[in-house]
Amino acid sequence: MNKAKLLIVILVIFLLGDLTYSFFEYYYIPIDGDLTAGVVPSVDVQQVLNDPFGFQMLISGEKHVNPNRFFAHFFFKEYMQKVPIWMQNMTDPITSVYLSCALIKIFIHILFIFILSALISGTKNILDKKFLIVAALIVPFIQANGYWGHMGINDRATTYTFFYALPVVLLMLYLMPLYRIFFCHEIKNPRLLKSVFLFIPAIILPLSGPLIPGIALILTGIISVHYLRNYGYPNKSLSVQSMISALQKIPSHIFIILAPICLVSLYSLFLGRFDSNYTSETIPILDRYLKLPLGIFYQVSQSLGVPLLLIIIGVNIYLIKRHISSPEGMKIVDSLKWIGIFAAVYLLLLPLGGYRPYRPNILRYDTFIPITIALLFFYGISTFFLLQHMTSRNLNVYLVGLFIFFAIYMNSDRIETEEYHSERKCLEILANSPYEVTKLPATCNIMSWEPISDPKFSKNNTHMLKFWGITNKEKIYYQSSEQN
Repeated sequence: MNKAKLLIVILVIFLLGDLTYSFFEYYYIPIDGDLTAGVVPSVDVQQVLNDPFGFQMLISGEKHVNPNRFFAHFFFKEYMQKVPIWMQNMTDPITSVYLSCALIKIFIHILFIFILSALISGTKNILDKKFLIVAALIVPFIQANGYWGHMGINDRATTYTFFYALPVVLLMLYLMPLYRIFFCHEIKNPRLLKSVFLFIPAIILPLSGPLIPGIALILTGIISVHYLRNYGYPNKSLSVQSMISALQKIPSHIFIILAPICLVSLYSLFLGRFDSNYTSETIPILDRYLKLPLGIFYQVSQSLGVPLLLIIIGVNIYLIKRHISSPEGMKIVDSLKWIGIFAAVYLLLLPLGGYRPYRPNILRYDTFIPITIALLFFYGISTFFLLQHMTSRNLNVYLVGLFIFFAIYMNSDRIETEEYHSERKCLEILANSPYEVTKLPATCNIMSWEPISDPKFSKNNTHMLKFWGITNKEKIYYQSSEQN
């Protein structure tokens, strides 16, 4: 076996091992406290499901929760109602729920790795050496535990995976052709059938995750500025004619991709004005902006995750400028400027999205996801470039440094099983209980955000447990720290 094939085998083994480990991390995450409300579903969620595009709400003038997130609610409900039942052909009811939660997260995990690796390496062949090298560079930074609280992609709560990670990663897939146009200069005439099919995700995505409309509109603004800057006023004179000329330079494929998703994004933002969620707990816009700097500070100072990633990026920029200042290298460095513009505009607009008491400083790992992805992309493309162009002596030193960073990230991302075993034990006790009201130990949360001390608050959960076949009838429960 030659060195190239041996490297491919080693990389495949490493990636499969990492993905297997990540799957078990996802499997051992407890069931979150909002899952039942979205799957049973609750009255608030049913209002959204009954009015997919918010037309009834606009006619009646009556506000309701999440009016612009129908597809996230719909896919979440359908998945968690059907997949656990299907999984019970192979395993027991309790295991089927944990497996279902883990499967959607590992799917997003793999899709994210595939998209970034394909963009950076320039190939979609998963057995290509370049693709595998880029994938191996990325996987240590996708944290399921460890530094997840500051740079996570998948949410630990399965519910919010459908509202944040899944829509954002699918948006990346939708926007992949734009990358080919800007970085690879591939301009192809779009086929009619493909153009028609693009309208489907253009409608679904902005009516799914709360981050999608903002991301789509900011990217469209940046692309417009790019064409205006390069074609609209080359002689520093801005006029209507120059703006029209700049617009004419934009390839039709870009219009086909961005125009429909921007229109639906604007409509989604309009619907968001009628959201009744947390309206009694909101704070003035000025106060939100005053909280944002603290949110940014906490994001980069409360764990090693983000600071270490920024350090690696800084080292890469220095090495490219100092040792490999080729046109390709400088193009990569220049891309960081656009990432910075995107991040700045995104952060400045974030307080306009409203206030949530569980996100007191506006910025948190979930609203930070677009910036995390942008930073991981730059890290990946700059590192891959350096690996291809550095001299042997410098490369060896650089690899040692990379392995140290990898070790830090991988060491932090450990499997946590204690809460899982505690919750599962309680579910088994409930499943085998002969009583209509069962007392369970208060050693963990059971499909909730906190222990349930009053049996009436377990009603929705008991309906869900019976639906999944975990219990043979609805058995309400409460938790007490006293011995049974």
